[in-house]
Amino acid sequence: MRARLVRLALVSAIGLASGAVPQAQSPGIQDAWYADSYVLKDGEEHHVEGLMLFSEHDWAVVYFVDDERGTPQRAAGEGGTYTLDGNRLVLTRLYLTISSNPLKSLPAIPLRFDVPANKDPVIERCTIELDAERLEITFPSGNRMGFRRSRRAP
Repeated sequence: MRARLVRLALVSAIGLASGAVPQAQSPGIQDAWYADSYVLKDGEEHHVEGLMLFSEHDWAVVYFVDDERGTPQRAAGEGGTYTLDGNRLVLTRLYLTISSNPLKSLPAIPLRFDVPANKDPVIERCTIELDAERLEITFPSGNRMGFRRSRRAP
C-alpha cells in the first residue's frame, strides 16, 4: 500500500513538473464576441450590433450602428491579424469595407472597399479590459466598443 502511494505521489509530481496536469486559466480573447456598446471619446453613445471573432492569430468584425429608430446608419466589416500582450491589443487591419450616413457626430462615409494588405496595413494599438464575460476595446481614437462573450449551447 505504501509503495503504491509513493508511486502515485511520484507520478503526480512528475506530471506537475512537466506541465502535463492542466492549470486553471482565465478565459482568453479567442472566441466569438457580440458587440453591445459603442461610446465615442466625447461620451456620445450609439446602439451597435455585431460580431467580432478572434482565432489564434486572426480577427474579423462586422457591425452596424443604428439610429434612434433602430435603423442601421453605419456598417463595417474588417479583419486581419492581431497580437495581445497583457491588456495591449494590436490589430493589423488587412481588409475593410465601410459605409455610413451621418449620425449625431459620426460623419458620412461613402462606401469604401480597402485591402490595406496590398498597400500598407493599418495598425491600431488598442487597450482592452477582459474578463470571463466582457471585452472592452479602447481604440487609438479614444472610442470604445464593448462586447459580451458568445454563449454556446451546452
